[in-house]
Amino acid sequence: MLFASLGLVPIGLFFFGTLFLIGLAFLFRQNRFSSLLTFLVVAMVAASHFLVSGSRLEGGASVDRLRDRLPLGGVGVVGHVSGFPEYHPYRSGARGTWTFPLRLEGISISSGWVKSRGVIDVRITGARPESLVGHGQRVLLEGRLCRSLYPGGSTIQLELDHDGRQVVLSERNRFSPVVWGRAWRESAARRLEAGVGGYPLQQAVMKALVLGYRKEIPQETLSRFRRTGSVHVFAISGLHVCIVGLLLSIVLKSLGVPRDWIGVWLLPLLLFYVVSTGMKPSAMRALAMAGVFVLAPLFRRKPDVPSSVALAAVLLLIMRPAELLSAGFIFSFTVVVFIVMVFSKVPDRLLKGGWIKGYTGSLVVTSFAASLASIPLAALYFGMFSPIALVGNLIVVPLTFCIVLSGWLSILLPVASSVFNFSGMVFIDLLLGCVRWLDRLPGSSWQVSPPPLLAVLAWYGSLIYLFTHASSRRQCWFAAAGVCGAVVLTALS
Repeated sequence: MLFASLGLVPIGLFFFGTLFLIGLAFLFRQNRFSSLLTFLVVAMVAASHFLVSGSRLEGGASVDRLRDRLPLGGVGVVGHVSGFPEYHPYRSGARGTWTFPLRLEGISISSGWVKSRGVIDVRITGARPESLVGHGQRVLLEGRLCRSLYPGGSTIQLELDHDGRQVVLSERNRFSPVVWGRAWRESAARRLEAGVGGYPLQQAVMKALVLGYRKEIPQETLSRFRRTGSVHVFAISGLHVCIVGLLLSIVLKSLGVPRDWIGVWLLPLLLFYVVSTGMKPSAMRALAMAGVFVLAPLFRRKPDVPSSVALAAVLLLIMRPAELLSAGFIFSFTVVVFIVMVFSKVPDRLLKGGWIKGYTGSLVVTSFAASLASIPLAALYFGMFSPIALVGNLIVVPLTFCIVLSGWLSILLPVASSVFNFSGMVFIDLLLGCVRWLDRLPGSSWQVSPPPLLAVLAWYGSLIYLFTHASSRRQCWFAAAGVCGAVVLTALS
């Protein structure tokens, strides 16, 4: 898909090659090269789907065609609000800015209305806290189309003032699971406030870790977590999905659900949780991995982590091929793959001998593997190197587990919400204090220049060779030399 995205090969020739490989795979399905042909077919089909879903085949239908003409004034758009509007108040006054993603149906510039597709960000400035549009509504808006200045969303945005043209063409579906999930999320957030109304910062951290509410956390606190390499705990991801899945599995077992069928009941509940927290890409990736893993017993298969990770990646790329180029997808799967590789080389005796030793050993190995995988990517995407991240995760992850567990017990047992919320406050104070202490240590984080691509490839290639192939001392030294070469090449660049 990376090769297809470059556009170096004519689309017709690319599709012809895909059909040719499908024919070869069918003819030689029992040949010794059948596995290689099958792999090539999957890769070519995925790349073809990437091209079909991209803008090159849509001609004038994609909004991306306007990128070179921006900014454009007096633009009208029609589409569906595909996310929940978020309000950002100004520091002074009773007004602020509403932001939300809009999935386009049509666009009007000067030559009338034409059909269009794609997602843009909408910013309504100078608006009151009462939102005029909601999730799922079909709306007509008029404003100024320009390039987005804010990361994390679409590259194109529509800006309009609060008194600009905003027309609701149709209401949202009242029976939408997304709407139900949003209502449940707000109800759960109120339970996390029970008995702890005088601790706004701790409340914000609790809501962010349990339900994904990050807007209430001060930027200074987020920056501190980012410098110590532990900001990932605020993204609803594998850690959160695992905790929720563990609690729900205990409940299902207590209700007498057979072991092989727990995954069938668990997966819809996890899906509801992911939908409720905003369907973030990190949560969807964790849900895909968990779904493949928990459904394995239903098909009389032993749960296998590497296979679950691989199949989850394939399923996600089939649904959203452009995810291959996103930093979140690359981060998530690179870290998970490294964790699997490193665990395969760890002797069993280091992870056995009691649950305390096993948990501590697993935590150290996981943090070490995640650090090896994320160091080049953090420097490449964010220009930051945090050597304290290895130690920080050993402290932050267990405390995060305790906070999320306390929060979910508060949600599931409302009669004791105050008790669990206060216990969560204790762990949150420890978490904030430890992160503050780590951030003050000399050399805890550095701003660095992005490393050269050759150094990144040498780093990952050498480590993959070390954990998957190297068996002799000579091969290990060869891999270590490759890692050192990557470091030297980065230092000289």
